[in-house]
Amino acid sequence: MRYEVLVPSAMHESESVTDLDRAYLICLDLAEEFGYAEIRHNGHHIADYGNPAAFLGWLWQLWFLVR
Repeated sequence: MRYEVLVPSAMHESESVTDLDRAYLICLDLAEEFGYAEIRHNGHHIADYGNPAAFLGWLWQLWFLVR
């Protein structure tokens, strides 16, 4: 199985790995560096670290206010 570790604010830093434990470690490291990272498998969200507002900015905050 292949896991994608995505960094929306720095897509060039995203990685693809076959081990879920390694994906978690990479995700945590990238989230600490860039503010947010997530793990996906076949387009499905597996996990994330950090604050999504780090790359969504005011749109994310506005979404929470109107919910």
